Amino acid sequence: MRYETKLCPRCGAELYADMSICYGCLYDFTRGSPEGAGPGRGAGAPAGDTAELLAAGPAERVGTAEPGMFVMTPLASLWTPVAPGGSSLGRDPSNDVVLHSPAVSRRHLRLLPTPDGMEVADLGSTNPATYRGREVAGRVVVPYGDAIDVCGCRLVMTGPPATT
Repeated sequence: MRYETKLCPRCGAELYADMSICYGCLYDFTRGSPEGAGPGRGAGAPAGDTAELLAAGPAERVGTAEPGMFVMTPLASLWTPVAPGGSSLGRDPSNDVVLHSPAVSRRHLRLLPTPDGMEVADLGSTNPATYRGREVAGRVVVPYGDAIDVCGCRLVMTGPPATT
């Protein structure tokens, strides 16, 4: 049996056609038609809303020279670079990327750009990140353009095209 599907105009996730909310980025299909909505731009979003934080969506950042990630939450979305030597993510202010959620561990993840994608290493978090529905245990290389989920936040990896 084949089910009808649709693509989220915000994050590009493939969803069942009868879904009104994207489970990946929480895009609300009931707020208006997706015409003109690109990645990171919800249809009908008021000026000054999250849409203004994104100069380019995840699709536009894939293939750029500078590795980074889009941090997409229900309240805001923004792009941040990932240092060549790696960046840490967690709740503690000493991290390079801080997520203010009690579900996020103080030291949650370590991100390291590689030629084939972003290496994601779990730092012993209580609520592990997930990649393609599976918990990130240890290390995994996430291709640029793909995403992981961290306690309700979607992290879309951006960077140069893979070399292999």
